[in-house]
Amino acid sequence: MCLKIKDVVTCFKNEAKPVLPKWFAVGLISEGTWFEVSDFGSNSHSHGVFTSGWSFINHKKDVSDFEWSVWAPFLYTSAPWVCVHLVVAEFVRYAFKELLAVWYLTISMLYLLLHVGLPATLFMLMEPCLMYFLLQFRSRVLIYVAGLFLLVFHNVDTRMNFLSISYVSQYMLMISSAWIYMRSQSFCLDRLSSASVRPSASDLMMMLGYCFYFPMMFLGPLVICEEFEAGLQKPYAPWTIQRVKTFALGILRYSWWMLFLELFLHFIYVSALQMELQYVTRLGAWAHYGMGYSMGIMFQMKYIVTYGLSCTVARAEQIQTPNHPKCIGRIHLYSDMWRYFDQGLYFFLRKYIYVPILGESRSFTVKLLASFACFVFICAWHRIYMFVLIWSLLNYLGVTIEAVSKAIASTTHYQKYENFLLSTPQNIRRFHAFIATPLFIMSAVSNFYFFAGMSIGNQFVKRLLEGSLQQNSILFFFCYCCSQVSIEVKNWELRKQKKIP
Repeated sequence: MCLKIKDVVTCFKNEAKPVLPKWFAVGLISEGTWFEVSDFGSNSHSHGVFTSGWSFINHKKDVSDFEWSVWAPFLYTSAPWVCVHLVVAEFVRYAFKELLAVWYLTISMLYLLLHVGLPATLFMLMEPCLMYFLLQFRSRVLIYVAGLFLLVFHNVDTRMNFLSISYVSQYMLMISSAWIYMRSQSFCLDRLSSASVRPSASDLMMMLGYCFYFPMMFLGPLVICEEFEAGLQKPYAPWTIQRVKTFALGILRYSWWMLFLELFLHFIYVSALQMELQYVTRLGAWAHYGMGYSMGIMFQMKYIVTYGLSCTVARAEQIQTPNHPKCIGRIHLYSDMWRYFDQGLYFFLRKYIYVPILGESRSFTVKLLASFACFVFICAWHRIYMFVLIWSLLNYLGVTIEAVSKAIASTTHYQKYENFLLSTPQNIRRFHAFIATPLFIMSAVSNFYFFAGMSIGNQFVKRLLEGSLQQNSILFFFCYCCSQVSIEVKNWELRKQKKIP
């Protein structure tokens, strides 16, 4: 597969291919097939799949990824609001720290009022206010039951149709309401754990300020309420040169990755290709798997940019935040993907679902039940569609297989036979990478369902099942190498934490 212009030219330098048009951005070469922009359906341009792009590049830009086509303009237009948020927040922390949550709520309400109007703003306020009212009954069961009903309500596609706002505004409010739902749950459950449920205006304002914290209100990530409140309680800290440098470098870092993603869309039309199944079916094995990897990289980059920018602002306000997603190219285990891709979601699942169900029990069966409950929540929170269900089931299956394997590997008998048969740490590591590779492949396939839906996911499964022994063996070998890289990077991180050379 060739995904860059120079690679396309190199691959076809001896073949009679047409000269690259000025709007050409990427060639997907598969068994002699040459795809151009015009191949993505006769209506691609009219449907907004491609746009002119940057004039100095002179290539068409793929704008078919709906998420990024909405998120990127939002990041640009909301930047002045974030600046005002941060400047005023630091002044309030310095002079009137107890009013910090009030400011957080105020600026978010102003933004909503100006952009979606009063009815939509009041609609967004309903859920956290309802949860705060139920909190006064001091019943953990009631909070969980209410959360289940609200989770079902979040799966009603038409719940915002009565609002006189655009579809894009509805979409952004739906994303925001999903985050607000989780923050409401986090606030209520943390309050019940601390046994400090005292109805007051300041407590309600704290909840609303937390739920509507502007830098993370629309695109996340989730910060657990306990961490958020701890950040609000910290005294004002002067802006030293080092602090300014850290903040500026963080903004520059994620702005660069945003620029990289925009550049990516001028050269790799993986999102547009997802919309044309007839061309995906014509891809050879190399192009097929290259497309899958490109989908993963694009998905990862979107969240690195959005999470990275919002967390940089939050850290500037002394709020501890999750890390941005780790690169998918250096994670081969299901458990690590869930632990390190969206840490905020992982912390939420662990604290409010997994640990409460597990309780004092150390039973393996109970652990599997708690894990199952987490994936049921994940499926419902991402909206219950067939491709989300398949993605969730495959992920639960992968995590379960991994957990069973670790349980077996921890037994004395297994370790005895492993040491006897494999004899050296190097052979043991090779064996671990080898048996992890099938799960790594299944993890990738499950994510293709999540990235692109049922048709593309099924096509990747079909490619895998119908692939020749040679194709699948080469795929297995490369994925085995990826597993080795993942293990090596993980070991390097552990040595770094322990400061071992």
